[in-house]
Amino acid sequence: MKNKITNVLAIGTSIIGLLHIIATYTPVIAGKLTTLDSSVQHAFLYMSLMCGALLILGGIVTKFLNKYVDEYKFLKSPLIITLVVLAIDGILAPCFMPKNPCSWAVFLLTLPMLLINIKRK
Repeated sequence: MKNKITNVLAIGTSIIGLLHIIATYTPVIAGKLTTLDSSVQHAFLYMSLMCGALLILGGIVTKFLNKYVDEYKFLKSPLIITLVVLAIDGILAPCFMPKNPCSWAVFLLTLPMLLINIKRK
């Protein structure tokens, strides 16, 4: 059961990461950047794209490791490290963007993955 929940949350995390990257180029976000200096725009785009990439990669790595961690115990450490990084992202997202519903989605996708797997044998 833990494996299935982790897989669903990992896929959700990758999807929200993809949506994050797509949203970076929507008029809602890109339109707000036009008032910023060019170097600030580029920095924001970089940070936004890398945040989405972190979620995509973290979800993919989690799904992959989750498939094999019960059979190969040495994979537990990389899985937990990945989940800790995702959980940190998930906790910080609503702290810095409390009015953004996507930040709460990231929180609700990433933190449970860590909590489910932290005591995994």
